Amino acid sequence: MGGLIDLGESHGMVDGDVLDWPAPGAARRRQWPIVTVLVLVALLATGSRPAAGIDDIGVLAQRALAFVADRGALYALADEPALAAFDWGTGRARWSRSVTGGTGQVYLAADRAYVRHRPCTDTVGWSLERLDPATGHTLWLRAGAPLAVLAGPPGAAPVLLSVDDRQAVCPPVVPPRNAPPGDVHLAGLDAETGDIRWAFDLGGGARLVAPDVPGTGWFAVWYPGGRTEIRASDTGGVTAAANVDELSGTPPTSVRVVGDLLVVVAVRADGAMITAYDRSSLRYRWHRLFSSSDQAPIAEIAYGPVVVACGPMVCVPNWRDLAVLDPDTGEQAWRRPVQLDSAGPGVLVARDRDDFTRVRVVDWRTGKDRADLQGWAVVPSASTGTDDDELGATVAPSALVQRPDGDGSRLARIDLTTGAISPMGRVDAVPARCSVRHHRLSCLAGGDSVRLWRLPD
Repeated sequence: MGGLIDLGESHGMVDGDVLDWPAPGAARRRQWPIVTVLVLVALLATGSRPAAGIDDIGVLAQRALAFVADRGALYALADEPALAAFDWGTGRARWSRSVTGGTGQVYLAADRAYVRHRPCTDTVGWSLERLDPATGHTLWLRAGAPLAVLAGPPGAAPVLLSVDDRQAVCPPVVPPRNAPPGDVHLAGLDAETGDIRWAFDLGGGARLVAPDVPGTGWFAVWYPGGRTEIRASDTGGVTAAANVDELSGTPPTSVRVVGDLLVVVAVRADGAMITAYDRSSLRYRWHRLFSSSDQAPIAEIAYGPVVVACGPMVCVPNWRDLAVLDPDTGEQAWRRPVQLDSAGPGVLVARDRDDFTRVRVVDWRTGKDRADLQGWAVVPSASTGTDDDELGATVAPSALVQRPDGDGSRLARIDLTTGAISPMGRVDAVPARCSVRHHRLSCLAGGDSVRLWRLPD
């Protein structure tokens, strides 16, 4: 799953970035006064450019609370609250839209922008509105809240896995503690058109297991008693079903979709038992007892480790280190005191636990460094990067890193397939959050300004 920009509360497991509209009156508690988004655009000058270096196009928005980007536009959220969209190529303002504070969130997923409307605002329950990146107008509106981005049919847009509580009422009512769970409605929405590709009701007591990694081709549902189903993301149909022993009794600590495995984690007195099942047939694959470090926090000991898909491996990030497991056998490939930041098919980018200004590019198979960047830090991404670039290029998976240089930063891009490091140049700001598209770099920098640069060809 991609990272979250959350200026309010996060609801459930979501893939993508969220800009949360401040509640009425919240803006007055900010350290800056309420202002309208200011636009200062400097168009690209004609004529020749230097062969290397980063050219400053201009400041797109000031007093911005947050910033995200999809494949077609950049979005800045201001105190009003107002959402403004800008063109990737030129930095020109496209549109601005005001929304009542506390009513919804701008949700970025599958490299597209939406608005998630809170219950009892636009509809009784959650609803999802697709924004036109060119005008800001509504392209379509569907009931339900998106949970994950799944793979669509070959050559088609991704699928948004959406859940809708058909028993919701206004104003919202908190059910009694021992109330039986009600039915929910699951649907697979075409991320571009909003068409419903498939839908079904999930009975009371059933649990959904949605993947964290965008573009995964399956998800799982398990029922009281242990019956478990694997379902295809493009049709919603059942592709495998079986009774899983670990899910037949007391609910486990967690159940995760990790690559081609359904992984069950159950905390025991001597550690956490990680058990993996093959998604094609729900056949048992392997199990491993995982022990946390002696200095692990109580929460990790009580609730067990997190197990996630990362590149071609299975990762167990925990309090003190990162353990990497072989997905075929469950055997530990390596374990190091680093914090995982980005993962790709060839390498991972991580920071030392004891020194967050030391970035390492690590080979998946060996656990050894391909590069050791002292004095560098990872720049969080402001986009999901799950689709092609509308400016004419397919975006390779990469991570952005920076090194302080006076009142600015030097930037470099790390290819997550090859591990190659490409210097990008210097910017006269310290980016807090960035997105890269073809030959453009946009960042939230200087505290609250959204800026745009042209990268060398």
